[in-house]
Amino acid sequence: STLLILCGILISQDGLSVEQREAINKVISDFNKAPDFSLSSLNDSTYTLRNMKDKVVLLNFWATWCGPCRMEIPDFNEIYTTYQPLGLELLGVSIQDTKKQLTDFVKSKVVNYPLLYGNPKEINQMLLDYELSNPFYGISIPQSMLINREGKIVWYYPGALLKSYSPEEYAKFLFILEKTLKNS
Repeated sequence: STLLILCGILISQDGLSVEQREAINKVISDFNKAPDFSLSSLNDSTYTLRNMKDKVVLLNFWATWCGPCRMEIPDFNEIYTTYQPLGLELLGVSIQDTKKQLTDFVKSKVVNYPLLYGNPKEINQMLLDYELSNPFYGISIPQSMLINREGKIVWYYPGALLKSYSPEEYAKFLFILEKTLKNS
């Protein structure tokens, strides 16, 4: 936000060359851009962000051993069931679990949306990419972000998004989600 204002002021200056203006415009256009990733799901499908341009993506970083992460699942199931027909893709990205651990987990817990996993190198690279894409975000779990159809992160929430715990924050998220689905 401060960076964007500063870049806007710089662009308006007459003393900048065309190259300088183009470089500043590139920085502004890349601000909040979600890094691409490609991970596997439990049904052996591959999910690649750049191939989901027709979707609004709710990305949730989590792990099976994380209590607050597990508490989010019923609310996320409801969100997915309600908004998936309108263009939402909800992806649960496990930051540490193997396919076997996730398969065992879903035997005892109903999860209606895709759960993604990768080898430690893939997951660590994704986490690093997301941390570096915006210095205001650090990746902890649980953590969710909403990515619009243009690939921009339009909402970010560090912590468990729970309807019963924080109804105001949950309602704010639903408002942003509905607006993003309509505007994208």
